[in-house]
Amino acid sequence: MRILFRDGLLDPDDLPFDCAERKGLGHPDTLADLVANAYSREYSAHCLEEFGTIPNHWVDKVTLVGAGSRVSFGSFEVITPVACHLIGKMTARVGSVAVPLGEIFERVVRDVLNEALGGPEIWPHLTTEVFNTAGTAADHAPGFYAPQNPAELHKVLSSETVCNDTVLCTGTSAPGRAARLAIWLERRIIESGWPQIGADVKVMVVRHGDAFEATTAVPVHPESVRSWREYAELVRDLKAELSAELRDAYRLTLHLNTKDGPNRAYLAPFGTSLGKGDCGAVGRGNRGHGVIEPLRASSGDAPAGKNPVHHGGKIYADLAGRAAREIGAKTGRSAEVTIAARNGDPLDDPRFVLISLPDGGDRALAETIVRETLTCTSDVAERFLATDAIRDFREQR
Repeated sequence: MRILFRDGLLDPDDLPFDCAERKGLGHPDTLADLVANAYSREYSAHCLEEFGTIPNHWVDKVTLVGAGSRVSFGSFEVITPVACHLIGKMTARVGSVAVPLGEIFERVVRDVLNEALGGPEIWPHLTTEVFNTAGTAADHAPGFYAPQNPAELHKVLSSETVCNDTVLCTGTSAPGRAARLAIWLERRIIESGWPQIGADVKVMVVRHGDAFEATTAVPVHPESVRSWREYAELVRDLKAELSAELRDAYRLTLHLNTKDGPNRAYLAPFGTSLGKGDCGAVGRGNRGHGVIEPLRASSGDAPAGKNPVHHGGKIYADLAGRAAREIGAKTGRSAEVTIAARNGDPLDDPRFVLISLPDGGDRALAETIVRETLTCTSDVAERFLATDAIRDFREQR
């Protein structure tokens, strides 16, 4: 492992302009990430109990195809259901013992959408389908995806648990002021207790100097408002409540549902745009720290659904973020950690690590933190299996 340093890191909070976006719990892209991670977790837990280990799999291509609906004030009708697709490579059986891939996926989709959307109303309008593309390839042992018995599965895993992709992963020490406001607004709206409001809240915050402008999309359950006037009053009252609460803390201009017009409103069946035709896919949602910040370094990899045992895009996204946050916490200054790993590298010894620090940053301390963090690759799967992703999302602030 070669550790490199880059000095002169500028914190975007010190620049005249910054911006951030937060996709809420009910956004189709957030739901796709949650489903992919939940499937990997449930698949892993099932196989641990059945075979004593986690077989090879990656399921980071979940897509949610939105429902075709007729929506109006006071009601909606679903014409075509939400189609939930799981696409990836999975060990489907160990010898004669099959893994119930489809059953796990259907259960995961229902559980995630039930908890994220606040109820089971969407259940009758879902279809699920699994596409398993695993075969026998020349770059792995024949038992990599098709072990004949648990002993062969353990043997394959012990011999081939190396970084299984060439990846670039970056972590940053802390979200900026714009990001923190975006996260707070999304959480505040969802937790406001207004029953008419759905979970698919999306917030964009732009900071210019010390002034903030927030544009927020707030979905309203169509059956909860009987007219345009009733809808407009709801949006107006919510905006007034939020503006009053934020007035003393921010120089803030707040916009809600900017596409609205006479008899045009953000009405979302089940409280999500997935209910009116919008689609979701893994990797298009928030980054690991819960927000999208284009002026900060970010991983190109999408970790949701990747194998926590040896998929570099999962492991190094986690560890780069962990190392950067610890550097920031111990130095009180911003930091970035970028890991460049090659397919086949030992997991605890990626090819390059770049540590970006402000001028005068403590290089020795940062290097110690990075090296210690990279000894924890085997801990990622254990922590992943113990994590409740929806609870973590709700606790982000």
